[in-house]
Amino acid sequence: MSLIHYENEPVLRDPIVIVALGGWNDAADSATTAIKFLVDRWTPIKIAEIDAEDFFVFTETRPTVKFVDGIQRTITWPTNQFLAYLAPDLSHDIILFLGSEPQLKWRTFSAAFVEICKRFHVSEAVFLGSLMADVPHSVAVPLTGTSSDQSIMERLNEMDMESSPYEGPTGMLGVLQDAFRRVHIPSASFWAAAPHYLAATPNIKVTAALLTYLNTYLSLGLDLSGIQSDAVHFEEQITALVARDPEASAYVRRLEEQVASRASGNDDDEDDDDENEPSNLDTVSSTGPLPSADSLIRDVEELLRKERENGSQMHFDDDEESE
Repeated sequence: MSLIHYENEPVLRDPIVIVALGGWNDAADSATTAIKFLVDRWTPIKIAEIDAEDFFVFTETRPTVKFVDGIQRTITWPTNQFLAYLAPDLSHDIILFLGSEPQLKWRTFSAAFVEICKRFHVSEAVFLGSLMADVPHSVAVPLTGTSSDQSIMERLNEMDMESSPYEGPTGMLGVLQDAFRRVHIPSASFWAAAPHYLAATPNIKVTAALLTYLNTYLSLGLDLSGIQSDAVHFEEQITALVARDPEASAYVRRLEEQVASRASGNDDDEDDDDENEPSNLDTVSSTGPLPSADSLIRDVEELLRKERENGSQMHFDDDEESE
């Protein structure tokens, strides 16, 4: 069985591939939701797919069953799809990659990924990721950017995006970025921090932050006013929920104070060992466990479920699949 299936092979102009993978690299579904937003905005065509059979443990990443016309049931398997957008208003075309982090054969998977990108003459890659951190929902989303390419790092510095000196366990995004370095295709990764106490919910504010930076970095010219408005509404809703619980309110307030203290350079926890910390998004030791976390998350999940049913939370369908 071939690992790669090609479906369409359009002639693309120096395409840039934008990548997100569900799972460990995708806290609160923030990165994959950004790709889904772009899919909905651009309606790209499917050009290739990496077959799931060799890379997934299906008891962990399970296929799903769906009814068709209320009668026939179909199985939907995990997918790793490449979608092409021929961008008439840009100097280059775009390839979107949307998939899930595989459990098996990472080096084989990354080799197949790079093979597809080389076939379509990809000129650059941007990897989107999100992580859980002790940050409050009420502040601007912290983002860091990394690249092994000096010119890209200069572009990121011009955007005032902080770099991350993180060393430690990595996910498929890190493996793919290294694979691109080895074949001399420049790449960058954007990582956004999501509040850990909203771990079980889609976080549209984090998604909006990723899209805003991506829009600036690649000069995409996207109108993001709708999703940015959704992000403001999302934050207001979470603030209202937190306000119902005095303990949760106190916890978030402590997080806010920690962020303000770090920003002013007065964090009592900082010392000469900070350069050994993985990034400026690491945990804050003094806040303690979040009180009433389970009830808060349940409230948020219920609120967002109602929003999705009403069709007002996002301007696209999260469950929409590209054909």
